[in-house]
Amino acid sequence: MTAYLIRRLLFFLPTLFLITLLSFLISQSAPGDPVEQMLAGKAAGGEQLAEKQASQQAYLEKRRELGLDLPIFYFAVAPLAEPETLYRIPRVPIQDALRRLVYKFGNWAAIQAYYEAFQRLDSAFFATANDPSWGDRRADARALLVLIPQEKEYDEILYKLRQLEGLLIPLLKPFYAEVLQKVEALPAQAQRWKIYIPTIHWYGTENQYHRWLMGLLQGDFGISYQDKRPISQKLLDAVRWSLIINIISVMLAYLISIPLGVNAAVHRGSLRDRLTGMALFMLDSLPSFWVGTMAIIFLCGGDYLNLFPPGGIQSTEHSSEWSLGQRLADWTYHLILPVLIYTYGSLAFLSRQMRTALLETLQQDYVRTARAKGLPETLVIWKHAFRNSLIPIITLLASIFPGMISGSVILETIFSIPGMGFLSYGAMTARDYPVIIAVFTIGAVLTLIGILVADILYAVVDPRITYTKR
Repeated sequence: MTAYLIRRLLFFLPTLFLITLLSFLISQSAPGDPVEQMLAGKAAGGEQLAEKQASQQAYLEKRRELGLDLPIFYFAVAPLAEPETLYRIPRVPIQDALRRLVYKFGNWAAIQAYYEAFQRLDSAFFATANDPSWGDRRADARALLVLIPQEKEYDEILYKLRQLEGLLIPLLKPFYAEVLQKVEALPAQAQRWKIYIPTIHWYGTENQYHRWLMGLLQGDFGISYQDKRPISQKLLDAVRWSLIINIISVMLAYLISIPLGVNAAVHRGSLRDRLTGMALFMLDSLPSFWVGTMAIIFLCGGDYLNLFPPGGIQSTEHSSEWSLGQRLADWTYHLILPVLIYTYGSLAFLSRQMRTALLETLQQDYVRTARAKGLPETLVIWKHAFRNSLIPIITLLASIFPGMISGSVILETIFSIPGMGFLSYGAMTARDYPVIIAVFTIGAVLTLIGILVADILYAVVDPRITYTKR
């Protein structure tokens, strides 16, 4: 067993690496600019040169703080035409647009000359903020100046530049002429052969993935886009409630479902078995979100019974000055209904699984042999048959591990429980991708742990299972 555990742990390392890599790649492909999202509400462009410079400085500082001024991975495979420093372009849409031009023309020097000329035009534009000759054209000119460097199609760049020409004041015409000349020269200066020659850019450990992975191993998942709080702190605040509810729910489900399943299997075909099966089938058929909503309507005040609070984890007057007994009573009062809603679905499913597994085990030869020896039926069932019927239940237990941490998005939202499910839902609606990726990564790791725990428990409940080579 020890050798098997060591092998599995060694196998987990590359699997864990692939999981973290997949999580990181998903976060990189998420739409939007994280820096702009975190700086939302601040000056983003401004009308004065000083405002623009302050906004740009804030953008660059936040980008450096998040490590986005680094290359993405340890290395990159790219065409010879693509420079290894393209990641240093601050704005992601501009990076993508310049990369598209590289793949079209293959001459980075010419493309860089166009981009630098455009930056000079953009800076000169802000320096003329108070020029009275602008009239009402300045806003339209500014909109085009924002769009042009993000444009990925060459023909569209030319089209927007010609639109811009009629809006600019005479002071900016020389800057505009330089940009137009650089753009029109791109086809003549094309070096498309460089597109077809691959090259490797090596960046070492100074990259975004390495920084993210090292932080992950230290429990640092980064900063939330939504409220700028450390994600690890948000996870700690949320995971305790999901754990409390799920641990209680799982314990109740197993403590009730296993005896029910055993009883139904022992009395197979009886009225008791049929009634139990029908009740469990009805429970399993009821969606939890519907049952939770009906419970709030009929059991939480309004025109019906007022047995439970409609949501939350504690009353508004809850205080740390209360005694431990008072606080536990308040939490219990608020969580008892969500726990019951969590439990009933798994209760029904586990009972049916236990019944099926025990019925199959009771047909085995060693069970008939035990009965033939004259052993009491209770001993035959609980000592000989029950233990070997737990394999499917253990398999189900392995899948519960990630669910205990990730919580239930629907139920936690319905009952306003600030757990992991509620946190994930809020992150998805706010496009808070670092939080979503953190929950995804934790769930994947817990799935691996659940599989390992299940393998160990297989050998514990059934001695016939061995992990040694014969």
